[in-house]
Amino acid sequence: MRISKQFTGFDGWANSAGRGLCQACAWAYSTPALRSVPHLVTRDPATMQQLARGEADVLLRSGALGSDLALVVPLRPGRKHILPTACWGRVSIDDAQLPWSDQDAERLRVLVTLRGLGFGSRMLEEPAPPFRVMKTLRPAQWSWALQGWEQLAFWRAPDNPWLPLALHVTTPTAKGAR
Repeated sequence: MRISKQFTGFDGWANSAGRGLCQACAWAYSTPALRSVPHLVTRDPATMQQLARGEADVLLRSGALGSDLALVVPLRPGRKHILPTACWGRVSIDDAQLPWSDQDAERLRVLVTLRGLGFGSRMLEEPAPPFRVMKTLRPAQWSWALQGWEQLAFWRAPDNPWLPLALHVTTPTAKGAR
C-alpha cells in the first residue's frame, strides 16, 4: 500500500527507505473499526476481538491486565490509529500505553459505584463531590462517597490519562448499551 508522506505520524511508522507499508500494517491503518471501538488482542492463542465499551469496562474491573493481553481503546473514535502501537500488558489509548494494575481495577470499581450513586462524568473530574448529588444520598452513603472520591484523586491529576479512559469505558453508548 502506498501512502502520502503528508499522513499524520507518517515518520513514526513508515520505513523512509521503503515504498510503503507491509500488508498487515496497511490493514491496521485502513480498517475503520480499529479506530472506533475497543479491541482485545491475545497472545496465545493469537486473536483479536472487538469489544463494546461495557465489555472493556468489565475486563478492566476484573483486575490487572495480563502480560499476554493488549487492550486498545480509542477515546476519540475515528481520530487515531492505536492498534499498531499496542503493547502487551497495557491499555493503549489515543496518546499513551497504560499499565493496568489491581489498584486501577479497584479505582474503576469505585468510579462505577459513584456513577451508580448519581455522579456524572464531569462531576467525577472535580476535586470534590457536588453537594447537589451528595444531598440525595442516605447518610450511610456520604462517608463511602467521600472515601471513594478520595481514591480517585490520583486519576484527577492534570494530564493523567487513566480518568479519561475510565470515564470512556463506563459511559453508555448512544444506543443505551455500554
